[in-house]
Amino acid sequence: MDNIISKNISTARVICILSLVYVHFPPFFGEIVEIHSFTEYLATLISNVIGRNSVPLLSVISGYLIVKTFYKYDFKLLLKNKILTLLIPLVTWNCISFIKDLVINSSTIENINALNYFFAIYDTPGIVPLYFLRDIFICVMLTPALIYISITLNTKITILTLTLLSIFITDSYIFINDAILVFFFVGIVIAKKNINLKIFEGKYITFICLLCLLTIINIRIYITQYDSDIYINTALTTFARFFGAIVFWNIACFLSKTTRIMKHSSIIFFTFCSHTIIIEIMWRIALRCDITSMSYTYLGLFIISPVLVFIISQMIYKVMMVTFPKIEIMLTGKRSIKILDSKGL
Repeated sequence: MDNIISKNISTARVICILSLVYVHFPPFFGEIVEIHSFTEYLATLISNVIGRNSVPLLSVISGYLIVKTFYKYDFKLLLKNKILTLLIPLVTWNCISFIKDLVINSSTIENINALNYFFAIYDTPGIVPLYFLRDIFICVMLTPALIYISITLNTKITILTLTLLSIFITDSYIFINDAILVFFFVGIVIAKKNINLKIFEGKYITFICLLCLLTIINIRIYITQYDSDIYINTALTTFARFFGAIVFWNIACFLSKTTRIMKHSSIIFFTFCSHTIIIEIMWRIALRCDITSMSYTYLGLFIISPVLVFIISQMIYKVMMVTFPKIEIMLTGKRSIKILDSKGL
């Protein structure tokens, strides 16, 4: 893989995961609700423009990278690798979340659906955003079929079909978030057809996509003040994500040239898995300090929350690696790297 693309991907991982923090910050948790003040509008705009629309690029990257490894390694070895990097951390972190709920929220096993809470079988798990790991694993399992489809069928029609299915089929249970398959497939197409990523880059295309993204999100905010149709909301959200993926890719390209953010790529998975737990603790402390929801103090905390979460997660990571170094296998799936290293990766 081209060294520049590799740096861009590493940078994109960092900024997309840090941006995701906005979606899971209380009290709205990224949801669009009735707006009563400027702070509510700004927090909603940030969480939806920056937070929600950073995620699709992670799916595109996953699809792009899977093609690079699919032809290089035995598919069974690839699946074994993904069990270690995706499913083991999924279960481990949800176990940690359950212990946290047991201690802080007095939860019991009888109060939860264990299959979903720990394994995300057909619904979101204890740590909600970790459903992404489960859905990406399903995408990996479908990779041979998706690569075949990318070769034999019309790409534009296939992407449009998958997009429409993700909008109108909301309870397939195959994916918790059906849109992930769409963007994973886009990544496969880009890699398989060797599409030059330069066509998605540039100030002009970034400005146009950002303008479209802001317009769509503001339309969503406006219509949500009334009783809008769920399919209209889903369609707007899905189309916004296409623009968001391009915007965040361009931001990553710029930052990879001007900063060294990519050096944090190795720890950012730990931040992704732990960020909701850290946010919950931050929120409890904020409430103890009498920080009122949607006050300007709250807004300041909200805006800098990705940086705070990253710093805290990095501190926890370093302490855990010194104290319990072998636990990294369970928390981040690092052992899988060694498995593929022995095969030449």
